[in-house]
Amino acid sequence: MLRKLIRVSLVAALGLTATLLAYGAATASPQDKKDEVPDIKEIMAKGHKGTDAYLAKIKTATKDGKWEDAQKYAKTLAFFGEALGKNKPSKGDADSWKALCEKYAASTKAVLEAADKKDAKGVNAGLAAIGGSCGACHKAHK
Repeated sequence: MLRKLIRVSLVAALGLTATLLAYGAATASPQDKKDEVPDIKEIMAKGHKGTDAYLAKIKTATKDGKWEDAQKYAKTLAFFGEALGKNKPSKGDADSWKALCEKYAASTKAVLEAADKKDAKGVNAGLAAIGGSCGACHKAHK
């Protein structure tokens, strides 16, 4: 009986520990993960792909006047903008990659700055610049 109680307690403690560790990893902000560089696939998926991506979230939050949300998403997008250039593309010239990544990082930073100023036109201009850069980068490096 005592062994069963100890075993159940041990399993419960391990389960709770695993849950807390998973929660901490899932809720860590980009600044908590400064040493971790997201790969290109993660940046593109989380930043650009679909209606749940940061670009779409920023656009919606800006349109709805939810500036705190827009600022939060823009901060993560700017983090991705800085991280993209730390990756190596699957193909293409290194100088081209560097130039395109610098342009992308500048555009993501412009979105963040505009969101911080609650400047809808600035946010939309930055998002348009990011959207307009997809083809050139993908053609050369994807």
